[in-house]
Amino acid sequence: MVKVLLYFILSQFHLSSIHQIEYYANLDKAVFSPVSDTPVAVVPLLEEKGLRHIYYGYCPYWIDTSEYAYIDFSLITHVAYFSVTIDTTGSLGGIPYSYRFLTLIDKAHKRGIRVHITFTIFGNTSVSTFLNNPTARLNAINNIIQFVENYNIEGVNIDFEFVTLAVKDSFSRFINDLYYALQNNTSRRKDLFIAMPAVPEWYPGYDYTYLSTHSDGLFIMGYDFHYRNSQYAGPVAPAIPSSLWGQYCIAKTIGSYKARCSPSKLILGMPYYGYRWPTESGNINSPTTGAGSSVLAYTAMQEATTYGRLWDTYSLTPWYRYISDSQWYQVWYDDTASIRIKIQMAIDSSLRGVGCWALTYDDGVFNSIIREKLEIPLPREHFVVRVITTELNIREGPSTTYPVITTAPYGSKFVAFHYEGNWYKIYFPSASGSYYGYMSAGDGINSRYLEGSSGDTIALCTADLLNVRVGPSTSYSVITQITKGQSFVVDSIVSGWARIYLPNIQGNTKGWISLNYVNLYYNLENYNPLSGQLLEITYPDSTYMPYDTFTLCLKIKNTSYSSFDSLTCLVSTQNPSHFYYPEYWIEPNKARPIGHFGLPGQTFYFNFKMRVSAKKNPISETFYLLRNNDTILGPITISVTLPVTERIQTPLLSVNGKYITINGIGPGIAHLEIFDIMGRRIASREVRDGEEVELDLPHGVYFVVLKKNNKILVNKKLARVY
Repeated sequence: MVKVLLYFILSQFHLSSIHQIEYYANLDKAVFSPVSDTPVAVVPLLEEKGLRHIYYGYCPYWIDTSEYAYIDFSLITHVAYFSVTIDTTGSLGGIPYSYRFLTLIDKAHKRGIRVHITFTIFGNTSVSTFLNNPTARLNAINNIIQFVENYNIEGVNIDFEFVTLAVKDSFSRFINDLYYALQNNTSRRKDLFIAMPAVPEWYPGYDYTYLSTHSDGLFIMGYDFHYRNSQYAGPVAPAIPSSLWGQYCIAKTIGSYKARCSPSKLILGMPYYGYRWPTESGNINSPTTGAGSSVLAYTAMQEATTYGRLWDTYSLTPWYRYISDSQWYQVWYDDTASIRIKIQMAIDSSLRGVGCWALTYDDGVFNSIIREKLEIPLPREHFVVRVITTELNIREGPSTTYPVITTAPYGSKFVAFHYEGNWYKIYFPSASGSYYGYMSAGDGINSRYLEGSSGDTIALCTADLLNVRVGPSTSYSVITQITKGQSFVVDSIVSGWARIYLPNIQGNTKGWISLNYVNLYYNLENYNPLSGQLLEITYPDSTYMPYDTFTLCLKIKNTSYSSFDSLTCLVSTQNPSHFYYPEYWIEPNKARPIGHFGLPGQTFYFNFKMRVSAKKNPISETFYLLRNNDTILGPITISVTLPVTERIQTPLLSVNGKYITINGIGPGIAHLEIFDIMGRRIASREVRDGEEVELDLPHGVYFVVLKKNNKILVNKKLARVY
């Protein structure tokens, strides 16, 4: 309890975060370049990667470009270069190591990663002075807009450490105005992310709810629970509360933020570093004897193999201890085990994603964990969509408020791997503007622009960058490039080259890629089990005449990552079915679907043609919706009743030589009358439904009349006897 109170007291002084500490620790050697006031030539704008969640990484200015080799760009969605300062008048400082910044832009953009620049103000006094000056705030916003436009990047990260209660409203106004400007005063909509403290209860200067609704995301700095000047050595980012370390931990942080913000706006930041403290002893929770120093995660993991890795069950983090020159040291850090736990906590909490401070600190060791937890490997949870409207827009995000990147013509096919509402996220050639794009499918009932497609071949790019050419050889010009992990639908294969569907890129809607740099997958629908929820069964009436036909409508919510298709059939437990309709059924007990093939997440009508038999009354049958003999929905009961007093609709009277066949008159007796060409009745007899009558008459032409219950059903049908 004493320790928790001590944490709270110390927090009121807003102790320096790892961001601020390392920024100043590396400042002496930094080389700054002025911010360009004219556009800078960089690789064109690209977008977020094809992962299920965001992975947001800070790339500090002191990381040399040679260390970018440790960054697996296929796993990152956003990278924030750290940082450019804002002074109290709203003017921007220089860019530290600007060549590193430009190199990062080029590397990231080619691989579809959104690039942000971090703007920082450190120190409560500087933050307050700036926020209390409306002119300075406006000046900063104008400078920020000019910066992102000139460097052709996708957004900004605001890291003010820290905002006090006295300037809470001013900070909210600044964020509101900046968010509006980034959305409306730039050539393309730009992102706004905000670095936020780990414990909301300690920092009342932030209007957490307001900031989440006036930004694209909040990056929770989920670390520094134990910090450089902690009085006790302990976990930098404890995962769970405990009797030893207290209530403040990642689990509580997530809960506190979710109580104030939509989880779709939250990114959990994780420490790729630890702290080394001199301590009184090697015992857990030992008092420190001096300030700690940060340790890269990779260094800590290497040292742990020497000194002996220990696992703290109270915090679910690793640590180790050792003696040097009679002095005890403890190092608390995160490794693959604890990072895996934190990512899973974010996923289980439905957060938008995770991130780190800072890239390269792990020497790439954590890449396998990110891939395991965040990547959606083909073919899992991938499916093919087909454009079924004349021309369909492809946008940067999942609503019409996002800019149009390009269009796709009717019949185009794309690989999708995620959806938000009725918007589907597809792979987009990375060198042509986005790693992905969004397409609207319509609501599936009143509007339909996309449908599912099955039986397709998919090409998964395995090269870092792969040229897409006009024709099937290297002699043809390059249209665009795709990058590692992207997937496209194959239209045809010729001599080691595959032609793939493309969005409209300068008039090209298909292009050729070498098969040497792709893996092929077939029939994605077979890898993802189909499932759905039956919402409603409708058919026009419950009372029918024999041989009436009707359409059975099943209103279904697709709850899988596979599309409904022509192989999804309605199968009766009765064989043959009393609803068998030969023209529309595959087998006497199996009806094929008609209408829309619903996409994952979509609500739609799946329709089947039925015909009522006259052999049973009432008719009640049990059906199941099957695909390749796998049950999707069921049991589904269909019941109809044949009335005792029939309303005869269209009896069928067939004449063939000397025979007349009667169908469709229902139960009971009817009367058949035959007249010669002079109108004289020459024969009469009783008949029943389904009966075949032989005409014992001379060769010639006759007229036939069919009556039932004093009602003429067929009047003077021509019959030729021969």
